[in-house]
Amino acid sequence: MPPLARLWRGARVWTMESLSPVASVIATLGSRIVYVGDDRQKAKQSLPPSFETIDLTGLTVIPGLIDSHAHVLHEGLRLSQLDLKGLGFNETLLTIEDAARKLPPGAWLHGRAWDQNIWADRDWPTLTELDKVAPLNPVVLERVDKHAIWVNSKALELADPKVFGPDPPGGEIRRLATGQPSGVLIGPATRYVYEVMPPLDGQDRGQTLELAQKELLGYGLTTVVDAATGEADLAVLMEGYEKERYKIRFRAYIHPRQWRNWGKLTRVNGLYDDHLAIDGLKVFSDGSLGSRSAWLFEDYSDCPGKRGAEGIADEPLNQALLMARDKALQVAIHVIGDAAVAQAVTGVTRVLGRGWTDRRWRLEHCQVVRSSDRDQIIAMGLIPSIQSVGLMTDWLMAEERLGPDRLRRAYAWRDFLDRGAYIINGSDCPVETANPFVGLYAAICRLDTRGQPEGGFCPQHKLSRWEALASYTLWGARAAFQEGQIGSLRPGALADFVVLDRDILSCPLELILGTRALLTVVGGETVQRSF
Repeated sequence: MPPLARLWRGARVWTMESLSPVASVIATLGSRIVYVGDDRQKAKQSLPPSFETIDLTGLTVIPGLIDSHAHVLHEGLRLSQLDLKGLGFNETLLTIEDAARKLPPGAWLHGRAWDQNIWADRDWPTLTELDKVAPLNPVVLERVDKHAIWVNSKALELADPKVFGPDPPGGEIRRLATGQPSGVLIGPATRYVYEVMPPLDGQDRGQTLELAQKELLGYGLTTVVDAATGEADLAVLMEGYEKERYKIRFRAYIHPRQWRNWGKLTRVNGLYDDHLAIDGLKVFSDGSLGSRSAWLFEDYSDCPGKRGAEGIADEPLNQALLMARDKALQVAIHVIGDAAVAQAVTGVTRVLGRGWTDRRWRLEHCQVVRSSDRDQIIAMGLIPSIQSVGLMTDWLMAEERLGPDRLRRAYAWRDFLDRGAYIINGSDCPVETANPFVGLYAAICRLDTRGQPEGGFCPQHKLSRWEALASYTLWGARAAFQEGQIGSLRPGALADFVVLDRDILSCPLELILGTRALLTVVGGETVQRSF
């Protein structure tokens, strides 16, 4: 079959090669762009005699969007399992009760996204409430940040007996006045339950990944960086790409706990016509602010005596970084608290020393940062990987957790950009919505979908529209060593782009939230259409 040839004309095209739209015509041949500009005749000359013309008059084209931090399997599970996001406490219990009624006794009930910070009393739940509404089924409910779970007595009975012992290193088993587990497990303690849950089989895992892919492509996301890929996920993905079931470009960071021989990991790029890559290693240095498991140098402002906990000790962190260095792997280190950021920066400096080269290692979340660590991050070329959409919920509790002084150096994206660094953006879905237009709005306005807080959350760190879009395109490509391939529109690049119903770089700010991706094109092929 000859390669598919197409002439896309009439749109306002943002190539991200400049600060303004510079084209109205794109020509694609097979999986590549062969022309971008305004000269329709020149575009035709770059194509064979037989080609398809697609009229995009009045629409906007941007490069395919890149989600630089997502959890694709878990996003698929969100779409197929019990979703508690945004529900009050009583509504949460009623939803669980209704779901449990539909299950046979003994079947596991798995849900996600509860958040005690939005409940009236803002207190941790206990197994007592779950036992009343779901007495016959083991229940496991992930907190919105995925760093804590809420379980009932049935689940605890089936869990590893260690759940009734002391707290594991870096984790917490919350307890009742009697000293027994309360039903909330934080950080590494969650493993006591997760390890006894029945795993997804290959077919279920594949269908779950396809469900997530459909949603992501529908938002105009053409590349997704999966921030903790398991060995079973990768096996299913490879089979799916072989059978052409997956169209999105998937870049994997391997989670060591979900990989039997992670010490033998090697970097792989360009599989299945540049659709699948293994980039590197994901390491957790702490937890989250919402569950007070982010690791801070000083006490939480709303919980004296508590500073969170390190997610990995110095020695295993060093071992992981050394392996990555020697195998030319990239590293993505989960860091939220300032102590976690400092541990990561110190570890990278110790391992790479004066032998630093352009490795493009990443700091995921990178939320609370001391100025000295910020300067070292910039000097070493470490990349802050942010999730601007997280501001939608974090602003409700961040000042309570951190206090006003620490808040001034949290979510401080301009501190990096104004010193010559670049940042990359993602959703952390299912922790937050995968919709990149919500993330763009949050980055530009520092507001939630209700326009709160008034004036914006720490508004001095707002991004320009171009910077926000670059964090989802140009800079995301650079972080993956894919500049010139994805993230911008130029001859020779992969033909990944999105057709939008409005120009997000010039429309009224409040209209960004409602942006629709009308066409999503990956490698010259229309993979999602909504008109």
